[in-house]
Amino acid sequence: MALLARRIHGSPDSQLPIIAVTGTNGKTTTTMLIRQLLMASGMGCGIIGTVLNAAGSIETEAVRTSPESASFFRWVRRSLDEGDHALAVEVSSHAMDLARVHGTEFRVGLFTNLTQDHLDFHENMEAYFRAKARLFLQCSCGLANVDDEYGRRLLNEDPGLRSYGLDAGDYRAENLAMSHVGTSFTLFTPRHRHSVNSPLLGRFNAYNLLAALSSLDMAGFDLDALLPYVGELRGAPGRLERVDMGQGFGVMVDYAHTPDALEKMLIAGKGLLVPGGRLHVLFGCGGDRDRTKRPVMALAVVNGGADVIWHTSDNTRTEDPEQMLDDAARGIPGDILADPVRYHRIADRALAVEAAIMDCRPGDLLLLAGKGHEPYQDVMGVKHPYSDRAAVEAALRGEAIPRPWSQASQAVPGPRRGSG
Repeated sequence: MALLARRIHGSPDSQLPIIAVTGTNGKTTTTMLIRQLLMASGMGCGIIGTVLNAAGSIETEAVRTSPESASFFRWVRRSLDEGDHALAVEVSSHAMDLARVHGTEFRVGLFTNLTQDHLDFHENMEAYFRAKARLFLQCSCGLANVDDEYGRRLLNEDPGLRSYGLDAGDYRAENLAMSHVGTSFTLFTPRHRHSVNSPLLGRFNAYNLLAALSSLDMAGFDLDALLPYVGELRGAPGRLERVDMGQGFGVMVDYAHTPDALEKMLIAGKGLLVPGGRLHVLFGCGGDRDRTKRPVMALAVVNGGADVIWHTSDNTRTEDPEQMLDDAARGIPGDILADPVRYHRIADRALAVEAAIMDCRPGDLLLLAGKGHEPYQDVMGVKHPYSDRAAVEAALRGEAIPRPWSQASQAVPGPRRGSG
């Protein structure tokens, strides 16, 4: 189907530079940064990813990270026809195994990292890695994160790949400085050195920006023409996104839904705390997905240094939310579970948000993990309207948060659904 779709649309991938980003974490933000930089400099850039599909000025909300091949090549064609200078795409492991991007010619392939995820779909981590690695067979050139264990494996297996990292690599970010207002570093490339100052927060965003700039350089774009626009970057919706309504404490919404992403989010949060402030983390685990990940995610919240844990639901789908909470709670030490000040278990996410907001005091920081940009809660196969940002804003106004799923029937066993 992919080969037929490509032919029907005139092999648009052979006429448009496509930067393909794969990995567990960072795909969405990296592709968004690539698009923002090219758009700001007057060069159009399409995007295909988790949050958005776009070509020129045409934008639509995405359904999945990597669409089916007929839709994928339709968007590549649109991007070419709209005059975009490049296209940034997220490529999921599902897309590779299900041949959604089969036959595509990518100008640059980028590997961000690999941590436990999607083991309900892949047999094990090795199968997950192999799905990601196959992307580079379709790329003219590639980049891999040398600071990641699986990135180093890729680099060892393919000497033709370039590397990037914070302290080592063909592309690297040295003299990294982070604060509550932004990030700066010196970008070293194989040919030049550049000063970079961005409003993006956290170490993981330094990786995302480094990856975006490195891949653009490898795709043949002039970094000197793009760097003046780094100060205008916004990141991706629902990725460490601030919610500010004049309250005396910080609130941020993030899409983190893997152990590694949770821990990195907490590290970033700790760096934003004022002295004496407490770090609150609200998280849940997805239903009908890898159950072995649940206690690991809970342990990541503990290891990340959360002072107050709000344990709740995140797209329960066909599962019993209380059983899901039990699964994850096995990763939390008993002394924390028994501490009513540090640990709060509330299955209904809207009620958990209300309680967390009420518990915050001046100087605290509340991180809401898992939902990010998503505008729904999936309960028993029904996607009820809901967003963490809207829930926080309602709670800060003292309004009740709508809970349309509260009347949903009790979860019963059902078929697992794919993702990606």
